[in-house]
Amino acid sequence: MSLSRFAWGVLTPTFLLAVPAAAQTSATVAGAITAADGNRPVEGAIVTLSGQPGRGQTDASGRYRLTTTASGSVWVVARGIGLLPDSVRVSLAAGQPARADFVLRRSTTTLQSIAVTANKRAESILEVPASITAYATEFLEKQSIQQFDQLSAYVPGLNVQLQSPNNPGFVIRGITSDDGTSYVEPRVSVFQDGVSISKSRGSVVELFDLERVEVLKGPQGTLFGRGAQIGAVHVIQNKAVNRREGFASVGSGNYNEVYANGMVNRPLLDGKLFGRVAAIYNKRDGFIDNTAGGTLNGKQTAAMRASLRWLPSATATVDIIANFQHDDSPGTSFKSVLYAPVGGTRTPFRSAALGGGDSLGINRQVGGLTVLWNQQLSSSVQFTSVTAGRRFYSDEAFDADGTLASALQFSEVAEGTQASQEFRLAYDRGGRLSGFAGVSGFWERGSQRVPFQTDERSFFALLSPLLGGSGVPFVPLIGADGQPNLSVTTNPLTRQPLKTDHVEQYQNFGETRAAEVFADATYTVQRLSLTAGLRGTYEDVDNGYEVQNSTTPGSLGVLLGAGRNNLFAPTNGRKSGTGAFRSAVGRGIASYDFGRGFLGYVSYAKGRRPNVVQVTAATVRTLSDERVYSTEAGLKGQLLGGRVQFDASAYQYDYRNFQTSITRLTATGLVNETLDAGSAKANGVEGSIRMQVNPSFAPFITYGYTDAQFDSTDVNGNRQARANNRFRLTPMHSYAAGFTLDGKLTRLGQGFVSPNMTYRGKIYFEDTNLPNIAEVGTFLFNARAGWRLKDQRTEITLIGRNLFSEPYIIDAGNTGGAFGIPTFIAGAPRLVSVQVSRRF
Repeated sequence: MSLSRFAWGVLTPTFLLAVPAAAQTSATVAGAITAADGNRPVEGAIVTLSGQPGRGQTDASGRYRLTTTASGSVWVVARGIGLLPDSVRVSLAAGQPARADFVLRRSTTTLQSIAVTANKRAESILEVPASITAYATEFLEKQSIQQFDQLSAYVPGLNVQLQSPNNPGFVIRGITSDDGTSYVEPRVSVFQDGVSISKSRGSVVELFDLERVEVLKGPQGTLFGRGAQIGAVHVIQNKAVNRREGFASVGSGNYNEVYANGMVNRPLLDGKLFGRVAAIYNKRDGFIDNTAGGTLNGKQTAAMRASLRWLPSATATVDIIANFQHDDSPGTSFKSVLYAPVGGTRTPFRSAALGGGDSLGINRQVGGLTVLWNQQLSSSVQFTSVTAGRRFYSDEAFDADGTLASALQFSEVAEGTQASQEFRLAYDRGGRLSGFAGVSGFWERGSQRVPFQTDERSFFALLSPLLGGSGVPFVPLIGADGQPNLSVTTNPLTRQPLKTDHVEQYQNFGETRAAEVFADATYTVQRLSLTAGLRGTYEDVDNGYEVQNSTTPGSLGVLLGAGRNNLFAPTNGRKSGTGAFRSAVGRGIASYDFGRGFLGYVSYAKGRRPNVVQVTAATVRTLSDERVYSTEAGLKGQLLGGRVQFDASAYQYDYRNFQTSITRLTATGLVNETLDAGSAKANGVEGSIRMQVNPSFAPFITYGYTDAQFDSTDVNGNRQARANNRFRLTPMHSYAAGFTLDGKLTRLGQGFVSPNMTYRGKIYFEDTNLPNIAEVGTFLFNARAGWRLKDQRTEITLIGRNLFSEPYIIDAGNTGGAFGIPTFIAGAPRLVSVQVSRRF
């Protein structure tokens, strides 16, 4: 039975049982609720009748409908998250629908509470009993955030390493998700409008024209499925709405930056169909010169989104969203600090000399189509369908030895196709019980191909220090003149001549079929709420690995056991491994409303990373699923009449079968594999404070502390190889602080400024915790300032990042580290740009 037929079979009876709940009673009130700032629809607003039975909730289009047995003149009251309530009087009579529309305003002296949908319904972030950070459009724009790594600086517990659009690392509370292997499931889920985009090579998208971004910390399998072992990042894009609006922005900056961003939204068909198109283009030369040609660590990204919103009935909303992104960026500066380029230095912050010249770079395309269908079956039951298809292709060429020598010239060609379907019913009538349940199906097929090209004379020089004492003389990779050392032209063990150009490759394949069933419910008694959730998963995987013999045999395969090849041992055809797995994860939460805007909670949850059927040239083996058991407590709320909002949490994680990825030389050549590293623990605290001192001044501060390390012994009492080592890419301390300040509005306009500072403590780039493969704490100062004309539509903005040009490293070790020649990637220096924008 196909996944889609299975899903329909499970959901249809539930759907039909829910339909009678939609039957109308004696009187009906319907309408729409919008927010005054931007005339945007308000989702999740609650509508009640003062002193009378009846309750409604707005859908994604801001529409509501409630039925009641009341009659005569009544007050209809509307309350939206972060907005001031309002009421209107209507006259009710049986069989005569009444209408009440609202335009809700927000106070300029209190903070707007962000509406989130983490629990599959719209609610204030202050009402969610979980550790969640969410930023709406206003904050993203004021901090000029359009990339995941920029966002992570303001989210406690989140660190995003962005080597390139093709090679990101998402880290939540110490757990890193950056494996590009086609059959390894990420630990951190990345979602876009309810659709998983988690696979590493396809997960980076530009953050533009967004409604908000939600970051959930802790195991989120119940809410986000099989990949959200330790957290999820959810990007919610703006949808088409029933109004005419547009936006355009152009700009330029140092390193020849060119920037353009725009959006157009229009009603298309008599209040029933609306369209929206948004696009962004950003190009910047690399800030590291490559003396062999071109620049490194630059950017060229073009992204576009088109969406339609259709209102087929008064209770249904259908959104169709198409996304496409193309990255054609310069290569990444994997620079060796052991050898200086001619006329240069060994520091990673200055020019490099990488083989391949300007042919190094990334060519990547990501596209997807999503259909969201929300159907209000009654005032308390909502049906949601999420249908999606997605595809990505990336080709990145890089020099892994970090020198002018043609020793380790690699490319990585990754591609993947996926399809998913979710059906969900949510129930909330404002009483004691609320929750959701549903089924989902997921299919994905992908591959990762890694061509390797080398000059065997340089490759021999690279290997000679590692093979000393076995009859192999030491030969420096780079000569005293800064040029590649090509003095050895014959293999001293076999007397074979060394080839000047040798090519080979490995390729892995993965196909996953998964079906899930899930349910989550909250029961409230007075101020105490108890939540329990469970998700069951069935997975069927079919993985493969293949290394073909090079068309012309290598001359150095005998040194690493790679046979006719130099680096990858041939498999004599494709090797395959399959597996079928069943699992369950869940969560339990107890929360208490202390009143006056204070909410406390404690939770216990189990997270899981799926089993890995790992196929190499030597073996086929199945790694146990990685499990984490989480305990967390938190407090959130608001003070001073809503002028201050805060949240704080403390957590402890206990890991079993902790999986870690490593690239190393083995008896069968270079192998990139996932290992079971045993047991580990993590403890931490996080917090944030937002304030609205007055209508013009709003400061904020965030802080995160994470102590994540391997246990000294495994579950059997055996000492672990990485005992007490810190998790990689995990700072113990991180924080951000800043404010936004709007000047006085004059006849000439209004000035504004948003400075901030971010700090990330010391991190190790590898789980081995080598002291030279690390980065000390890094302070970065950023600012956005400008002038807004009196009409409040035109802005001139100056944006500066890393204003004091603080030198820092974003990664170290890499593939070159497996050969004793680690490479380093420099972070961006001072970047300055000016933009002119206009809303219409």
